[in-house]
Amino acid sequence: MRRVVVLFVVFAVFGIAGQTTAQTTSIAPADLAATWQLVSLERGVSSGKPERNQQPRGLLILDSADNVFEWVGTNPRQEPDAPAVDPVKALADYSGFWGRYRVDTAQRRVVFNARGAVSPNVSAHEFSRTIERDGDRLTLTSIDEPHSRGGTRWVYERIPPIEAPSPLFRKAAGFWEYVVEKRTTTTGEVLSEQKRGGPSTIVYTPAGYVGVHFLPINKTPRPFAGDVPTPEEARAAVQGYIGYYGSLTVYPGQVFHNLMSAMSNVPGTILRRFATLSKDGNELQVAFAPVRDQQGRMVVTSVTLRRISGEAEMLGNNKK
Repeated sequence: MRRVVVLFVVFAVFGIAGQTTAQTTSIAPADLAATWQLVSLERGVSSGKPERNQQPRGLLILDSADNVFEWVGTNPRQEPDAPAVDPVKALADYSGFWGRYRVDTAQRRVVFNARGAVSPNVSAHEFSRTIERDGDRLTLTSIDEPHSRGGTRWVYERIPPIEAPSPLFRKAAGFWEYVVEKRTTTTGEVLSEQKRGGPSTIVYTPAGYVGVHFLPINKTPRPFAGDVPTPEEARAAVQGYIGYYGSLTVYPGQVFHNLMSAMSNVPGTILRRFATLSKDGNELQVAFAPVRDQQGRMVVTSVTLRRISGEAEMLGNNKK
């Protein structure tokens, strides 16, 4: 009988210890800083009968400077022409945002402040999700979020940094905010200059991924009248919007965006860009390959970005 009591005490102690470890996994920004890949998505969780999406594709990027990027695609076939054919369906199939976040450790929730988003109802909007972390798995559940569809639950898994990154790869890592977009001739003549209608970003991660949220050119997003947009509202929201995530390959002076999920491009496409960093490393110019225009001039389209965070903030406490 004494042996049974001793074994019971041992099991109880180890059981409590294991439970405590799972519950106290850190959710501080420095520990959350990582690239997280979507592995599960459920909608209607508040009803008690959640519906699981069969093939979600998504990426969540957090850094220790409180910057966040998220992209989610729920169209299993990843139809490239969905935005042009049916903008309402496109907004139902794709979501995401970028901006700032803060963690409420006591309430175990994360508060997001979206600077830009796929949906105008999310742009410039603050919303919350509960947060649970168990090692390399992160679970978020919507609280007061637009388009939450009866409550949504996202499960992400952490992707570790790649081994032996090149010097350019390390310098390019971070959150970059869109500044301006120019068309110039190869001789230096500026043909046009334009800006996006809201805060836009490119993010390069130490895990070898890229995320893009570019709001439409010269057009401030207008919120939908209701939770579900009309065809006219949806068309206005997606026209000119560029958003995707993919794997990143870096070569001397060049970056390749290998699209995995995209609303405005064909998934599977490889976008080749020429990358130039300023001497202080705080400005990045990403340029398309030159093309000949109708006047016979060789023209380059380039995007100038300014650094928001770098490799150290992207790695947080996950430094190698």
